[in-house]
Amino acid sequence: MYLLFYDITENNLRTKISKLLIETGYERLQLSVFVAPYNPLNNKVWQKIKMLLINTPTNKVYCIKLTNESFYNIKIIGNLEIDLKYLAGDLSSLIV
Repeated sequence: MYLLFYDITENNLRTKISKLLIETGYERLQLSVFVAPYNPLNNKVWQKIKMLLINTPTNKVYCIKLTNESFYNIKIIGNLEIDLKYLAGDLSSLIV
């Protein structure tokens, strides 16, 4: 599991990166927090993000690798709209 989150001040750039993450299979947990079982280095997402941020030294994107155990031990206050097993890639489809 990979947790990606950003601190980007420019609306246009922030929108481009969020759309890129969603288009490549990352699920949004919060406005600037995304999660997926895919390593961004393997599917070239990280390289695309680096190219978008190349001339913006104050903007940041972070990637943290989580073990499945850590991910499944997440503590949530409120409602999580997405199934954790689906997010972890342990389900091939989500029935709503």
